[in-house]
Amino acid sequence: MTTTNLRAIGEAYNLFERAMNGDLRAKAEVRESLTTSDFPILLGQGYQRKLLAQYATIDPVWAQYSMRSTVPNFKRQRLVDILGGRRGLTRIPEGTEYPARDLDENEYDFSVAKYGDRFPLTWEMVINDELGAFRGLDQVLAADARYTEGTVTADALLNQDHTDLNTGFFGTVVNTPLTADSLQAAIEGLSSKRNAEGQTMVRPELRLVVAPGLEFLAKQLVAAVEVRLTNGNRTTVMNNPLAGMVQVVVEPNLLRNTNAKANTTWMLLPAPGAARPAIVTGFLAGHEAPDLRVKNDQGVRPGGGSIGASEGSFDDDTIQYRVRHVVGAATIDNTFTYASRGA
Repeated sequence: MTTTNLRAIGEAYNLFERAMNGDLRAKAEVRESLTTSDFPILLGQGYQRKLLAQYATIDPVWAQYSMRSTVPNFKRQRLVDILGGRRGLTRIPEGTEYPARDLDENEYDFSVAKYGDRFPLTWEMVINDELGAFRGLDQVLAADARYTEGTVTADALLNQDHTDLNTGFFGTVVNTPLTADSLQAAIEGLSSKRNAEGQTMVRPELRLVVAPGLEFLAKQLVAAVEVRLTNGNRTTVMNNPLAGMVQVVVEPNLLRNTNAKANTTWMLLPAPGAARPAIVTGFLAGHEAPDLRVKNDQGVRPGGGSIGASEGSFDDDTIQYRVRHVVGAATIDNTFTYASRGA
């Protein structure tokens, strides 16, 4: 894109911003500019640039516990997990042939889906100078795209009806409140996992994912340097064994669960870079970020000649902007997971 085009895009966006902020001269210039076919396109490109900039600044919660992936199309994707190499090598006696080894494989499927909306700038809005509906559109769409990623990812942790956690994935979901003892017991349980050959597996880095109702309690449990244990009249001060043991992730989308215990939900999940990630969040290759486009279809008059964009679409007198975002998520491996509905 040339410097001239970038300048034109910036000027179109800034002009529209001034018009939305009440600048009467800018409003007049917008109405005049909309009579040219390129202004809506330049404005859309300006929104797209701002949208991508805003999108990049928003740190998604899901990225703290879900593995990011890209896929080539909308078909169901198959992830093959080859478990060979995680059980140790076989000792070979002198002069003995190396034995052939079977590779255990697990397959996991997931796919991405398309999400989006249309935003019409109507002919009446231009005539009446009521442009406020487009105020901050780039910020809104950036936040909406990240929110969609978050809900899609968190939904993988819930059942299809959003009435409980995903017991089909977690297997056993308990009703244990979050305490120092219960958290320690859960971590110890994941530390004693064994593979199919009966060998102990190395526990990955863990995330303590909690609903908002447990945010402060969870952070207190893993941030305290010391703890005090009282037995009768005797108090013992000792180092907190949970200090720094896990990273706390507060996932507000767990409240999409309609279960009465949604706000006391807590779980342990592997960090995104673990060898056995629990969740994958996928994006369509080449389309990882939200895409904003403009529809400019005024048609032509019977006698010929172009029609200004300010006259609106042939169908409904609108100049429409459309956003598209492609994302999907699925559960993968529950080996190092623990889930509780809480108290």
